[in-house]
Amino acid sequence: MNDFHHPFKPYEIQLQLMQKIYDLLAENKKLGIFESPTGTGKTLSLICSAVTWLREHKSLFVDTETKHHGDDTDPTDDNDDDDPEWVKESYEKSMLMAKSVPFKQYEDYLDSLPRLHSSHVADVPVRAKRRRIEVQVEKDQKDEEFLPNEYDSDGDSILDCKNDTRNKLNVEIATLLKKLDQKDHEDLPMRFRNPIKIYFASRTHSQLSQFISELRLPTFPPSFNDMKYERVKVLPFASRKQMCINEKVSRVRSDLINDACIDSISKSECIYYSNSREETSSRKVRDYTFNEIHDIEELVKIGKEFQTCPYYSSRESVHVAEIVTLPYQHLLLKNARTTLGIDLKDSIIIIDEAHNLIDTINSIYSASISLLELKQCRCALQAYLRRFRARLNSVNRVNILKLVKMINVLIDFIETNYKQGKQLESPQEIFQGSNADIINIYRLERYMKVSKIAFKIDSYIQNMAVEPTDTASSKDEVNAYNEGFNSKLGQPILFKVAAFLNVLANPSKEGQFFFEKGQVLKYMLLEPSEIFKDLIKEAKSVLLVGGTMEPVSDIIETLVPYLPESDIVKFCCDHVIPDENLSAYIVGDTFQFTYDKRQDKQLVLDLFDFLYKLSCKAPAGMVVFFSSYSHLEFVLSTWKNLKLFEKLNRVKKIFHESSSGADVLQNYADTILNEKLGAVLCAVVNGKLSEGINFKDDLARSVVMVGLPFPNLFSGELIVKQRHLAAKIIGKGGSSKEASIATREFYENICMRAVNQSVGRAIRHAGDYATIYFIDNRYQSPSIKAKLSQWVRKRIQPKLPTSIILVETERFFKRRQL
Repeated sequence: MNDFHHPFKPYEIQLQLMQKIYDLLAENKKLGIFESPTGTGKTLSLICSAVTWLREHKSLFVDTETKHHGDDTDPTDDNDDDDPEWVKESYEKSMLMAKSVPFKQYEDYLDSLPRLHSSHVADVPVRAKRRRIEVQVEKDQKDEEFLPNEYDSDGDSILDCKNDTRNKLNVEIATLLKKLDQKDHEDLPMRFRNPIKIYFASRTHSQLSQFISELRLPTFPPSFNDMKYERVKVLPFASRKQMCINEKVSRVRSDLINDACIDSISKSECIYYSNSREETSSRKVRDYTFNEIHDIEELVKIGKEFQTCPYYSSRESVHVAEIVTLPYQHLLLKNARTTLGIDLKDSIIIIDEAHNLIDTINSIYSASISLLELKQCRCALQAYLRRFRARLNSVNRVNILKLVKMINVLIDFIETNYKQGKQLESPQEIFQGSNADIINIYRLERYMKVSKIAFKIDSYIQNMAVEPTDTASSKDEVNAYNEGFNSKLGQPILFKVAAFLNVLANPSKEGQFFFEKGQVLKYMLLEPSEIFKDLIKEAKSVLLVGGTMEPVSDIIETLVPYLPESDIVKFCCDHVIPDENLSAYIVGDTFQFTYDKRQDKQLVLDLFDFLYKLSCKAPAGMVVFFSSYSHLEFVLSTWKNLKLFEKLNRVKKIFHESSSGADVLQNYADTILNEKLGAVLCAVVNGKLSEGINFKDDLARSVVMVGLPFPNLFSGELIVKQRHLAAKIIGKGGSSKEASIATREFYENICMRAVNQSVGRAIRHAGDYATIYFIDNRYQSPSIKAKLSQWVRKRIQPKLPTSIILVETERFFKRRQL
């Protein structure tokens, strides 16, 4: 067993996981799928095994270079095989020491850096720049900010204004001059590149911050034997939303920040960006980034200290980093990787919370637009044209009119052809019967991107919303647009149009256009394996890690169907809790919450009877998961009508999740933790409370899963996916029966992944304990039971009558109180 430099005494399952990861890297396996339940120290196990291998391999990598890339004096060249072994070893040792010199020098240089103080800001060369003074100006001057960037339809690029061009040229000249005048030690990082990197990707900013905080705990030996110490060099990547230090830009609504940033740069209005292009400022940010392990918030503080944009400066530091943390989108989008300077060749990619990976890839590469949104967008364009038509140059005016025409075509197409689940044979169907096919969609999509027209129009509309409008019609158009935005609580509609035009202009052969509920035209990626293949091809190894990865077969079939079994490592950890800390039961022969029985009144009454009796036996908090909001609402309303709700409420106070998004978790937790009362939280699978929230200790002494949360069979998205899967199997020579079995398996896998994710919230640490109840006799099916997480499946008790289950529950909790 290797020494993984774990900061604590690891559990046996942690040692097993670390060894499995280390062996995967040592044996050059392409893919590892690791299930490690939350609360088992998964993150530290990942860090210790991967960084240990990285440090050892870095030394071996340099040693390999020594053997194969020697210069003319290499004693192993020119038939010097007869040289004594000690001569060869001495030479290779000296070469290895020479390779380590830049690493040692950079460590010494980082040691010499003074601690950051606000006085350091004065050392940064900030170019003299007159601040923009906010004053009340005439309306036509104020409107300048809403005009689109100039666009060259022939060159397909933005026409930089003279001032911007001159400004960029000055920066480049200044940078070149400074490079000539730099001291050698000030650019030590440019002398070497960490040959292999770890890229750690997760879904949320908080998960990435948690990874970095745990990375501070272990201490690793240096990569070279003649080094006393080597810092772990971590570079956290994040979005502009997290990293922007320009107050004017960061005040913009989060979904507009990217365009606001680029707009500010193009107008030479961001001094922080300008400083990031200067070698001195950028180098200082880089060096302080690697002086210690920093998270995003600390990196932002460093940027502020040197008045230098941390978002753009971080791109110049990738070659120095050993570990790069980044959100999913930065890793999965090829153009994002290119922009950020991310080279995945021979790297180790770790994707955390990987049960979300398939859905995330599909979401990133999919787009949709509704009939209502298109009409609201048309209103916005009409208001904008009415205000600016006379001031738009011919290129902008023509392209905006083309955009209006394209939107009209989409509106007509949806109104004429809408039928839920209907698939388009080709996107060309949209243009049949119109002359819109003469519009170059690619150029129109490109125009929207480079002119920032969506950002400009949205900014103008939002500005109109708080100022008097010129006409009643303009006011109506603005209200229509803003209603559309507010109803979505997210991406402005014009940005959705831009995203849809992007897939319309660049449709993948692995995607499909179809109609979804609500008069929505949607494009969906059907083969995420094609996107994921880039990562598998480039990286040394890809590790998919999560607390609930079952069913693993679905992940392999969806993401890497082409990968040989010998290239895949699968490992499921048990939980750190002892067996006696968790009991799971499948309840009742009569319970079967199929779609057609969910509103059976007797079934709802039997459910109440069990939950009421369970509430009398189980202490503290009980979380009950329902398959949908509609089922939850029906059950609660039935209980209320029959005066049962109050009966249960007297034993445990009832809280319930609602589709409106009202947050009930805090009140639920206060009742249990502060008032020391029992409570029931009724939640929905795949709702706000089923993922990302830890129900540890008394918050979930019991978890109840009501029924099997199968997705809606009539969903357009599901229909399209199942048709595609069946066609793929038949296309490979399979039978209709095999296709039917595969689509059923696919349907089950979606359901069971959701079940595992929901019940996995209960146990959060080694001392935690809970009971789990699956209320549906279909859980007795071998195919369903096999898809439960291993650590839950092994603790399912033998089939028992409901009365005995309640007795066993009482005994379970009495033992915990002793």
